[in-house]
Amino acid sequence: MWYVVQVTTGRERDIAKELNGRGIRALVPVENRLIRRGGRWTQSEYVLFGGYVFLDMAYNAENYYRVKRIPGVLHFLGESGNPSKLSWLEAEWIQLLTGRDNAPIEPTLVKADAEGRLKAVKGVLEKVESRLISWDRRSRKAAFEITVCGEKKEVRLSILLEEDLLQMQETEKAAAGNDTAEESTEESTEEEILQEAD
Repeated sequence: MWYVVQVTTGRERDIAKELNGRGIRALVPVENRLIRRGGRWTQSEYVLFGGYVFLDMAYNAENYYRVKRIPGVLHFLGESGNPSKLSWLEAEWIQLLTGRDNAPIEPTLVKADAEGRLKAVKGVLEKVESRLISWDRRSRKAAFEITVCGEKKEVRLSILLEEDLLQMQETEKAAAGNDTAEESTEESTEEEILQEAD
């Protein structure tokens, strides 16, 4: 069964790592969120459910105390002695929002149709299109709704427009070109020094 523990905000990933080390499967959905800085889109890791870690475990006294002994774990969601469980569908959503080995998920690639409507092409949003609430082209976010322990939650994920992808690829090429130019300058400088030494 899947359970949710509330933890100290900012420590979600550390606590999940420790729980996984103790034999309890712990997930923290994280995305590489697109952020606009200096006129360019960059990525930064962002915890989707701040202050929560999702656990796949048998709920018994031994596991309860294994979890509670970890500094930063506050409590299980639900009533004392009767924690709330995720439904099968809720657990599937959490696993979908968690990258392989708790790695951050990437922004969903989207493209506009002839009328300008956005459609997910590759990524997580492809799998939850029926639950989408809104697209925000300007902030590069899409919102959809799921439930966690029966409570509605709005999740906002980054979207990457095809034009953004092209811009990022051009930036990477330019950076690679600068690296190559710097390397060749360094090599020619080394050759000049060696020739002068002769």
